[in-house]
Amino acid sequence: MGKARDFLSLVKIGIVASNCLTAVAGLILAASRLGQGLAWTKAILVLGGTALLVGGACAVNNWMDRDIDAQMERTRNRPTARGALGAGAALGLGFGLILAGEALLALTGPVAALVGLGGALVYLLAYTAWAKRRTSFSSFIGGVAGAIPPLIGWAALDPGLGGPALPLFGLLVLWQQAHVRALGLKREGEYAAAGIPLPSLGLLVWVALLIPYPALFLGGLGSGTIAALGGLAGLWLLAGLILRRGDWGQLMFRLSLAWLILAFAAMIVGAF
Repeated sequence: MGKARDFLSLVKIGIVASNCLTAVAGLILAASRLGQGLAWTKAILVLGGTALLVGGACAVNNWMDRDIDAQMERTRNRPTARGALGAGAALGLGFGLILAGEALLALTGPVAALVGLGGALVYLLAYTAWAKRRTSFSSFIGGVAGAIPPLIGWAALDPGLGGPALPLFGLLVLWQQAHVRALGLKREGEYAAAGIPLPSLGLLVWVALLIPYPALFLGGLGSGTIAALGGLAGLWLLAGLILRRGDWGQLMFRLSLAWLILAFAAMIVGAF
């Protein structure tokens, strides 16, 4: 059981789940735009492929970051940080999952597989291997990788990535900036001890940008969905202003996750 828990920890189930949500949302939104019903076979392939790809990338990331993970309270118990899993197990699992995920995505079409592979490479090479330890601008590079899953789902039905596909990608890049800054506030001392530079531009600025963005760039999703997205961001901003006391970073981090789940749920409901 211990090894099973280690392997589950390695693939970061929470991150896998959130990425699967946004990938399936991309597929559903593409189906709605194209006037098609939900293609269940493709939905299963997108869900499975994204889960395997993201889980594999997380496993490789854990191995690459094992030294700094050992210095941070929230990550020091990861199996790679405490030496419970070596390179063979971690990298074998990681690359095996990536290949399996790519195989499933390729069954939906080559563009979805290429988009997914591009996201994994940005995450592992541009973000983890290069930017994370060198520059606070790493949040933008990591944001690009984290915003890829909706494009995977969209490309499974619309390889041309038409309509609001790319603006949807931009929405997630914006959200990532607020999310990362909230995590940075929550764990500021740990990041400093590990030598990881954090972005300095205010968290609330990025939350505020999420309010007008849907109306400016995502009009194709419908007025109800646009109002819901902007309203959710407005509530997040209001809560951040009113409740700015105590463990504010923890509050904003939880609100960022709530926004992600509710915003993409609103988009899925609006598509149906």
